[in-house]
Amino acid sequence: MLNSTPRRSLLAFVAAALLTAVGCGDGRPGVVIEGDRLTVVTSAPLSGDLKLPGQAMVNGERLALADAKGRVGPFTVSLAVLNSVQGQMRLPSQGQVASNARVAVLSPTSIAYIGDYDSAATAVSLPLTNQAGIAQLAPLAGYGGFTGSDQAGPDQPRGFYPSGERTFFRLAPSGVRETAALATLQAEQRCRSSFVAYSDSQLGKLSAAAMSAALKARSVETAASAASGLSPAQLRSVAQQIVRSGADCLSYGGPVNITAAALLNRLIVAKRSLKFFLGRAGDSAPFTENLSARAQRATLVTTPGPDPQRLGAAGVAFTARYRAQFGRAPGVAGLYGYAAMADVLDAIRRAGARGNDRSAVIVELQATDRRSSVLGSYSYGASGDSSINSFTVSRVAAGQLVASPSLTAAIAR
Repeated sequence: MLNSTPRRSLLAFVAAALLTAVGCGDGRPGVVIEGDRLTVVTSAPLSGDLKLPGQAMVNGERLALADAKGRVGPFTVSLAVLNSVQGQMRLPSQGQVASNARVAVLSPTSIAYIGDYDSAATAVSLPLTNQAGIAQLAPLAGYGGFTGSDQAGPDQPRGFYPSGERTFFRLAPSGVRETAALATLQAEQRCRSSFVAYSDSQLGKLSAAAMSAALKARSVETAASAASGLSPAQLRSVAQQIVRSGADCLSYGGPVNITAAALLNRLIVAKRSLKFFLGRAGDSAPFTENLSARAQRATLVTTPGPDPQRLGAAGVAFTARYRAQFGRAPGVAGLYGYAAMADVLDAIRRAGARGNDRSAVIVELQATDRRSSVLGSYSYGASGDSSINSFTVSRVAAGQLVASPSLTAAIAR
């Protein structure tokens, strides 16, 4: 939960520990790294439910660094990869994410932090990297409260920036934009009423309220809403509520994993006419591969663009290289991971002799303007959001996402 007392206590404890450890000078924006060796720290889920997209994000980062041969001007750049999932847990944990951010803050060579993969984890790491004046690039974390007040909790986004300076950059369109795209798609699919399922967290509740408002603006009724958990009992309860609500569509924002697939499989048997709508979290192989054939036909997933079939030359070349090296397509996570690392390296390059100065790298990232990349051309705004605003709508076939040009065009209108 973004605003829970445990979360605030954790942040306060870790921030105090970091300030004690780094001292008055090293913890402030403007620290200059001694020597010519720089480290980019990345935090991603490398085990558990999000292993595949987390690994794709890191693979993309590695390819971008390999393209630069590990050097930018006079600097040698390395990548430190940290798993945000602790032990046998299924999802990133607050403690592990805080530990990863602490590694970045305390490392004498860290110049930037890429991550975290999801919004809940980013809510933990961002205040810590910000306190140390380290640029943080989130390839996919969509929570609107990181960059603006829409769909945000109290004292957000200010509360994420204890240093008072903006140090956060997000490549993918925010959750605010995704909510609008999902609501538009449901209207295009002639949904009369939609059941809104959400993660049992403050972030989830805020997102559910925003989804209901966006649906109403497009003349789609919210039949009801409920938190969707992971246990079999929670799964049965939510399924029963959805069926009883009379909704013809489901806007699903709960945990996306095998459990979510089981929920949709159960629902499509109980009500064959239901249509399922998911956002970027739906780009998950454990989820799509465990959907029944009937549930796959009922599911539409809206992910940050670009359409994999309509990439520019750089995106096509990257996708081919990625597939040749790793045996599968990079997906959204791989593309955005590559772009994030490429942005860091470009900022270091443009900073010149000051490429080892954390504040100079932040300034150069803020100045990114119409940069060409595997994602096309984009800039970063004052809030930290990129100008990328495209989404791709995909159907699910044989357990894989297959982009639908007609539906993608429908939500772009």
